[in-house]
Amino acid sequence: MATRFLKAMMLASIAVAPLPAAAAETSSNPPQQSFLKRTTNLLARAVTAPIKPDVFGTVALAAGVTLYDARWRRVSAADQSDPRVLAMAATLRGLDPLAKLSAIQADVGRRIAWRRDLDGYHIADYWAEAGETLNRGFGDSEDIAILKIQALKAAGFDPRDLYISVGKDKSRGLDTLLIARAGGRFYVLDDRGPAPMQSEQYGRFDPIITLGKNATWLHGRRFHSFADRAARH
Repeated sequence: MATRFLKAMMLASIAVAPLPAAAAETSSNPPQQSFLKRTTNLLARAVTAPIKPDVFGTVALAAGVTLYDARWRRVSAADQSDPRVLAMAATLRGLDPLAKLSAIQADVGRRIAWRRDLDGYHIADYWAEAGETLNRGFGDSEDIAILKIQALKAAGFDPRDLYISVGKDKSRGLDTLLIARAGGRFYVLDDRGPAPMQSEQYGRFDPIITLGKNATWLHGRRFHSFADRAARH
C-alpha cells in the first residue's frame, strides 16, 4: 500500500481550523437578517452534505484540513470527460445503484492490474487520476478506487454517496478502500475482491480517515464505562 501509516496516524492530531469571527453587524445588515442568512446557509450545507460514514463499527468525526485534501480534490475533478471513462459509464446506465457497483467492480478488475506505486511510478505515494490509470493499465488501491469513482459519477451515481477510506487492513497492513452508499447501506468495493460487500460483513478493516464530497472524517470508537458494560449484562 502506497500511503504511509505514519502519515495517516499524524492526521488524527490535526486540529480543526477555527471558523473566522463573525463580522460586526451594521445598520444595513441587521441582526435578524444576518441570523436568517447564516441559518439558511447551514441548512443548505446540511441538505447537500454526504451521510456521515459510521462504518466498520466506528464513529466518523468531522475533520479540519488534512494532508489528503489537495490530492483528493485534484483526482476528483480530473478526467470526468475522458472518452474512456464515459464509455465505461455508458455500460452502467439503466442499472440500479447496487448493480452499477457490481458492474464497475468487474469492469475495472478486468482492465487494471494491481501494482504498488513504488513499482509503477517509482515513488512511495502517488494518487493517479483516472486517465493515468487507464493509460498505464495498473494502479494500487487508491488509483483503482478513483477510476471506479469517476466512472460511477459519469454514470449518474450521486457523488455524495462515494467515499475513499484510508485505514489498516488486518492482513495487508495500510490500505485504501472505496466505500459506496446504495439503498441506505454502505458497501465496500475491495480492489482485490470479487464483488461489493456490505460494510457490516467486512470485518478486516479499521478506518483512520475517510474522504467524501467536500468533507473529511476521522474515525474513532465508542468506549463504554464499566457501569455501562455491567448494565448490558
